[in-house]
Amino acid sequence: MDLPHADATAAATRIWAGLDEPWRVAFAQAWEALRTGNIAVGACASTPDGQIVHAARNRVNDRDAPPGEAFGSALAHAEVNVLARLPFRGRRDLVLTTTLQPCLQCAAAIRLGPVATVRFAGADHYWDGCHDFARLSAREARRAQPARIGPRPDELATFATLISRLTHLPPAYEEGLRALGDGPMVDLVHAMSGDGEVERLATMDVTGGLAYLWPRLAGLAEAPPA
Repeated sequence: MDLPHADATAAATRIWAGLDEPWRVAFAQAWEALRTGNIAVGACASTPDGQIVHAARNRVNDRDAPPGEAFGSALAHAEVNVLARLPFRGRRDLVLTTTLQPCLQCAAAIRLGPVATVRFAGADHYWDGCHDFARLSAREARRAQPARIGPRPDELATFATLISRLTHLPPAYEEGLRALGDGPMVDLVHAMSGDGEVERLATMDVTGGLAYLWPRLAGLAEAPPA
């Protein structure tokens, strides 16, 4: 049963208030990506004590970007745009916080970047295992891999995965997700797109969007694999 609007808003506000600054910044970047018609993923790099070094979002559909970031191409992922702004010979202990499990491209960029820890909110099983470069060679097997923390054990995990698909669900990706058991979320994405809800979401801020989607998040968590 759907929560009343006031209850959903209170629940969303409570979980948002409990986030640290890197998580809030990453989700704010993801929401800006959604509002600008890009894939809704955001990320930031921070020091181990939480100081933000750089934050960025997906810009695959943009026609410009801040200096040093990619735009208008398949390279313009949130994690890549964060890493592109980090000094080549800077500190090596940074934490990368991203709203979605990194894809193969971003996992490779992280592997070559100054990242000691990766935190991600939402799972994307399409890319499971793509972070494990130890299988490529003996040299990679000997090198320390970045620590991975994720997905989150709360509603923000489902929120992050859902919003990333609201603006990006090509046929091959959809087919792969259904084969992996993500059919209920795929069906919800189609329903929301057909009803114009994505456009309505784009008029909200990130906490308003989280409250609006809150009842659906619980439903997705309870839905049996399709």
